[in-house]
Parts: sequence; C-alpha cells; structure tokens
Amino acid sequence: MPHAANVHGHQLKHGLAGYTIHMHSALCAALPTQPKVLRISALARALLERMSEWPQGVPNDAAALRLMTVFLDEIGNAEPDPLHLTMPRQPRLQTMAAVIADDPADDTDLDGWALRLGLSRRSISRHFRAETGMSLVEWRQIARLQKGVEWLAAGQSVTTVAMALALGYDSVSSFIALFRRILGTTPAQFASARQRDAN
Repeated sequence: MPHAANVHGHQLKHGLAGYTIHMHSALCAALPTQPKVLRISALARALLERMSEWPQGVPNDAAALRLMTVFLDEIGNAEPDPLHLTMPRQPRLQTMAAVIADDPADDTDLDGWALRLGLSRRSISRHFRAETGMSLVEWRQIARLQKGVEWLAAGQSVTTVAMALALGYDSVSSFIALFRRILGTTPAQFASARQRDAN
C-alpha cells in the first residue's frame, strides 16, 4: 500500500535553473521520509546532469542503473542545507517571517512584533519555534546569511556585504564569524569557490 504523500511546498524569490526528478516509491526507501532541503555533492550534481541526458529520463541499461544507484546513495547521505528556512504555518507568524525575509535588517524585537501582531511575546516565541524549529533570533540570522550569500554570489565584496545596512551587521568580523559558524567556511572562501565553479 503506498504511503500518503507529505504536503509541502517552497517559495523562490529569484530565478532558478535545475532539475525535477520523479522516482518510483520503491527507490525511495533509504531517502528521508519528511520533506527537507539538502546540500548535494558535486558528484550528485554531475550525476544529475548525466541522467538528464537519458531518453525519456529513464535508465535503459545496467550502466545507467549503476549511476542511479550511486546518485541515490549520495542523496541518502546528503546533509541538510543550513540556509534552509521553514516558514511558520500560523498566518500572523507567516506575516512576520515574510517581513524579515524581505528585509533582514528589520530589527523589530519580540515586544515590537507582539504589538504589531496582537500576540504575546511568549506566544510568538513558543509557536514560532514549534513551527520552524528555530527561535526568532536564529531564523533572522539565517535570513541574513541567505541575503549575504546572494550578494557574494553576485560578486559583491565581503566588506560591502557585511557592512550593508540590509544585513544589519555592525562589523565585518561579526558577519564573518556567523558565516563560518553556520556554513563552515569564510565569506571570502565561499566567494572564491563560487567563482571557480563559474569558470
């Protein structure tokens, strides 16, 4: 008997190029049972490109099946994307999260949001963490890092990105420290790697 499908979705604020994969449920036994965003390896990305060349997108020989098996292993072992943000379900909390995502420099504190949303501080904190898995402070940090990554990928310098008002940082070092803690690399190393990938 097939498993019930998980209801999920995503939103994109900018253009995206990529692949959509549809797999038989028998192939998904080792994959995560809940919807999640993963960081795929360079190998998995290369395998995706190769599989996109298959006629009708279906493996048609033993070699293709082996490639698909390696791809599934790579996806099964992939780490969650540290920059993924889960949106809250409660409408008023969604409104707050959308404002923060659109303007990461928005420093409205819990008292300010409680007044704007007509909720108590405690209610906001409790429900926001229950629905997103993060505190409001943690969620805002990831939203700021997303914006920082976007600007670095567009060629902005680390200093420009760190000091930009839209990120809400008061020093380059605080931005670099947060970037390294969440992504395991410095902004400069990230920018260099993106530039190498583009060439």
